[in-house]
Amino acid sequence: MNRILSVSSSRADIGILMPVWQSLVSLPDVELHLLFTGMHQADGARPITGLPEQAVVHRGGADLGGTTGRAAATAMASIAAAAGDIIATMQPMVMLVVGDRLDMLPAATASLPFNLPLVHLHGGEVTEGAVDNQIRHAISMLSHRHCVATAGARERLISMGEASENIVVTGAPGLDTLRSAQLLSKEEFLTEVSLPKAAMFRLVTVHSETNAPDPLAPVKVTLDALAARPAPTLFTAPNSDPGGAEARERIENFCRAHGWSSFVDTLGSTLYPNALRHASVMAGNSSSGVIEAGMFGLPAINIGDRQKGRERGANVIDVPNDAAEIVAALDRLGPCPKRTVAGSPYGDGAAGPRVALVLDELQRHL
Repeated sequence: MNRILSVSSSRADIGILMPVWQSLVSLPDVELHLLFTGMHQADGARPITGLPEQAVVHRGGADLGGTTGRAAATAMASIAAAAGDIIATMQPMVMLVVGDRLDMLPAATASLPFNLPLVHLHGGEVTEGAVDNQIRHAISMLSHRHCVATAGARERLISMGEASENIVVTGAPGLDTLRSAQLLSKEEFLTEVSLPKAAMFRLVTVHSETNAPDPLAPVKVTLDALAARPAPTLFTAPNSDPGGAEARERIENFCRAHGWSSFVDTLGSTLYPNALRHASVMAGNSSSGVIEAGMFGLPAINIGDRQKGRERGANVIDVPNDAAEIVAALDRLGPCPKRTVAGSPYGDGAAGPRVALVLDELQRHL
């Protein structure tokens, strides 16, 4: 029996990992274990639905909290301890980690004392404006196999010294989730999120820029720009990186002061793809604007340097942390922006089975 441990540390990576999990449980002789940590351990965190029935779920560690570096470091230690306990108890053959978050790094390092083969998803990408960039590369250096989303990411890992035979271009499995999501009409979607019927709405997700002198600059200028051009706007929550709690507070206060705006913590695997399908424009600095919005040709105004260096499609408009520049981009797009040709440089929406095959085969080759 091939026991595989997969780690999720935030709501954002559920859509990325779900196609992999579903593919893994369909393979013979695979026993899938899931560790939910980080943001999943926050007070009031929503339950995770739609998990494969065959998966064994574990919980441990702590949420980073979105406040101070000291609080984040304490939570990271807790995550490492929890991951180590689970590895020691269940003795997996392979471990899957994803991306670049502070709360994913300690889970990856916990594998080292056990000499546990590590597979990394979404390595080789670049986001110069966030500490995620260093974390992503650090996890890549710890990993035995790499499931990358683009050919460019593969070449970058090779330039970093990773062996080409250990790198597989699978595409981004988050696109699988977008393609398979239940279709909602615009009216159905707007009803679900309590926006006015028939509204043209903006979708906004903005995080702190953790490598910048003023990490909250993207939040401040985004809110200033949106206030200058009132229109129905749907916010999703920032993550729990240091500064995330204050970013969330500012956004929630903005929504209370501007009746045309609405805040949701997370939209989930059904509502989020439909938000990308029905929004007029996306704004902020989320990787979703760069990786996923292109699947629908949704224009995405990418603000600041958080995603600097990441490959992007024709749907992305880059602007600095400047409210006037954001307003100018909104004005250029107009009230009914044209969509670009749908497509993403991050794959074809069929990555889940490819990643599952890498995981299943790894323990036979090490």
